[in-house]
Amino acid sequence: MKKKMIFLSAVAAVLVILLMIQFAIQPIDNQKGTQAAAAETTVSTPAFSIDGNESDVKEIKIVNAAGMVELVHAKGTSGNESKDWVLGTKPDFPVDQELLNEIAVSAISTKFSLLDEHAANVQQFGLGPAHAEVIVSLKNGRDYTIKIGKPTPDQANYYAAIENEKGIYLMSSGNAAKLLVSSNDLFDKNLPEMNLKNLKSMEVLKSAQLFLDLKAKQNITSTPAALTGGQPLPTNHLVMKYPIPDRDVYLEDFAKRAFGLNAGAFNITSNTIKVISLVEEKQSDLGRYGLSVPALELNIQDDKNNYHLMFGDASGDIMYAKFADKNYIFSISRESVHPLLTFEPIQFIDRFLALINIIDCNQISIETSSAKFDVNMNHKQLPSASGQSTQGEIQSGTINGKMIELDQLKKLYQMIIGLSFDAFIEPVEKPGDPLTTIKYTTIKGEKTVTFYQYNDNFYVVKVDDGPAQYLINEQAVHEVITACKESM
Repeated sequence: MKKKMIFLSAVAAVLVILLMIQFAIQPIDNQKGTQAAAAETTVSTPAFSIDGNESDVKEIKIVNAAGMVELVHAKGTSGNESKDWVLGTKPDFPVDQELLNEIAVSAISTKFSLLDEHAANVQQFGLGPAHAEVIVSLKNGRDYTIKIGKPTPDQANYYAAIENEKGIYLMSSGNAAKLLVSSNDLFDKNLPEMNLKNLKSMEVLKSAQLFLDLKAKQNITSTPAALTGGQPLPTNHLVMKYPIPDRDVYLEDFAKRAFGLNAGAFNITSNTIKVISLVEEKQSDLGRYGLSVPALELNIQDDKNNYHLMFGDASGDIMYAKFADKNYIFSISRESVHPLLTFEPIQFIDRFLALINIIDCNQISIETSSAKFDVNMNHKQLPSASGQSTQGEIQSGTINGKMIELDQLKKLYQMIIGLSFDAFIEPVEKPGDPLTTIKYTTIKGEKTVTFYQYNDNFYVVKVDDGPAQYLINEQAVHEVITACKESM
């Protein structure tokens, strides 16, 4: 019995020792496995790099699935080499200069770490054939050819091979990605700056038909307040020529309504039109993209340049676009130009039929088919630097010869000049007989507003000898007539 107990104890001791050995060996095996897996991405020695700097390089050629890209030094203003790189064959589309410089640096300065000096099966690394080939030619006649394969499993590096060098190397994914570029990657998505504050003129066409025509004002001044103590109206930088001729345009309202810009923002391209990608470098068929007769066109003239931008068909969330004088076609975010596609010119113009400062006005005559009202205003005369008196604040007034309280006069005046149109239409050539006229006599001359019947609810109106094309609700005019009657 005693011998049996000794035997069992010995067996148990052996088992414990075996288990201890097993647990001791397992971490070592795990560590070896981890090190083997990590060998794919761990920087090791020896390393390889091109023996030269940017100034030693003559040209860089990159051949990949997207085609061939050739980079050479740009010429400076004095004819010497610039620090910038350019494409050997200049494309029609604008190129991202910063990206070109980064590509050159990646091709020249990348350090390659040796992964396997004796690898025989290059296909497993995506190098048979390679995904891309980079040829760096130095001015001393030496060439370096780098072949780029597939990414490592953890995506941190790419496998690479170097001509005349043994083994498989690793290069960082960031550098490799820059050498796998396509034309679309090189496309500069920043449009030329178009700032409404520098605008000289703008035409908007829809389906080749003029929709809006704006011109910059030569002399920009704030419109004085209509009444003493009031605030000046917004400065008008633009005037509309079509569809409503000679109407002031409020710049901030225009920027907001037509381009969706926030208050104080006037740069169209940096805040509105969002470029997505290059679609076609050389146009083949404009009709394919809806650009033979564009849905929308912007013809913009600023203080330096003229831009004619065309917008074609929409496809999902994008819209095709091009500059009229360029061959390339690109896509933009459809949502970014939604305000341009939907705005109405009436949203940002001066809609007053006759906005006249009370200080300048001496008389308003209102005549209907059954009544006439003459509103006269007496002004304080003020001396001027030239020795002649000038017209100042209103002191008193009459309506059909009857004195009227000053506050009541100002309120009536505000109602009359506050008449503004609700819509505009194509000019009516023969509007018929006038139903009501309002004539303003000012220190600068006369202005006459004439009202004609349009339908049961609206008058069609013309100002002076202009076209009869403004619609105003009859009720607004009737309220002015009623106020005149009640003031007598």
